[in-house]
Amino acid sequence: MKIFFNFQFLSATTRLNNILRLATLAAAFLALPTHAIAQSSCPADLNGDGVVNILDANIATTAFGSCPTSCPADLNGDRVVNGFDVVLIVQAYGNCPVAVPTINDVSPATGPTSGGTTIVILGTNFTGTSRVQVGGIDATRFEVLGDRTVTAVTPAGAVGLATVTVTTAGGTATRAGAFRYFDSSWYTVLEQDPSVAVVPNATVRANIIATGFPWRVRDIGTGIELLLVPPGTFTMGCNAFDLGRCDPNESPRHQVTLTRAFYLGRYEVTQAQWQARMGYNPSYFSRNNPNRPVETVSWNDVAGFNTATGFRLPTEAEWEYSCRAGTTRAIHYTSRQHPNGSNSTVYLYNIAWFNGNAGARTHNVGGKDPNGFGFYDMSGNVWEWCNDWFGNYAAGNATDPAGPSTGTSRVLRGGYCYSNSINCRSSGRVSRAPGDRGDDFVGVRVARTP
Repeated sequence: MKIFFNFQFLSATTRLNNILRLATLAAAFLALPTHAIAQSSCPADLNGDGVVNILDANIATTAFGSCPTSCPADLNGDRVVNGFDVVLIVQAYGNCPVAVPTINDVSPATGPTSGGTTIVILGTNFTGTSRVQVGGIDATRFEVLGDRTVTAVTPAGAVGLATVTVTTAGGTATRAGAFRYFDSSWYTVLEQDPSVAVVPNATVRANIIATGFPWRVRDIGTGIELLLVPPGTFTMGCNAFDLGRCDPNESPRHQVTLTRAFYLGRYEVTQAQWQARMGYNPSYFSRNNPNRPVETVSWNDVAGFNTATGFRLPTEAEWEYSCRAGTTRAIHYTSRQHPNGSNSTVYLYNIAWFNGNAGARTHNVGGKDPNGFGFYDMSGNVWEWCNDWFGNYAAGNATDPAGPSTGTSRVLRGGYCYSNSINCRSSGRVSRAPGDRGDDFVGVRVARTP
């Protein structure tokens, strides 16, 4: 039996009523099993309200015509929306058992407390979503892209983990702690995503973007510029080819995993930045040159600076990971020709102020080539305090190590303007008492947890 539908010149209401009558009659003749639409996702419920009725038939008739791509109203999958699809709707009339939604993933998983982050929620049975909440607050807006995907814009929230929920006629899907709000009030964003010119490694750029944090920011209170360092794993310590014999305190080499992203100062803290916050400039070299690194500061002095600004010192592992920037050799020289760094002092002249070129004095920060993360002066210029007590490395792999629990001296990293090449390598480490400020070559690079 052939059934033809031609209602081109009828009103919308008449057209719909006639189609429904014909569809009801056709259902008696067509060999269309009812199980064609009896699925848990209930495809005949085109508007997702949990009921198959005239509203769904109206959606189908409005969509009449060819369907070159996937169309929800094309229920029999023949690439045409017509009366045969309306027949399936008629067969399914009544309450529609809608499947309970589930949430499998939320990305990005972080965003500022001010809200405005567009998140992608992946899961199942999202058709007919009526509400999306983050941290118990309705999303600013949301859009259902399909049965498995919903996008939403986060509302303003409080610092910490937030639960994400998606509500449909079938129930509410919940994923606890799926999104983390971070405090964005302390900085202005300079660049959201990393620059290819600064961070040449595509994997590193992808890892930075995946954190959801802005890559390059400026601290509002101090003007200090910071770059985001993504989580990662690296080999910490010295090897036999690192510009000569390894110092015993640089061994054993061991694998370290850092599980959390953090911000680190792109440059050493300058004399001007210290003066503005602390009210004095302790530096020995050129106090009238504000862009030289502050020096002659003790670990205790730096603790006071950090208390006043909200910063912290990097751990020793964070410092070496940031210095190496993916390299494995003695120094972090990271041109495209030397992605693993170098064991040659020739390239040290490109990245560091040391005894081969500094003239026994500090220099303006940022005057040499940066490493693969975009940090300047990680080698040479001034030693940089780390938070750790100084001690031998523990044997075995480590995750987020913070150093010994007690000690008498704190770690210094990076070498300084009087250093030989040995002290400027990425694994080099020395120590000073926390109250020692007698040296005119000890400075600081600050960190902050997002």
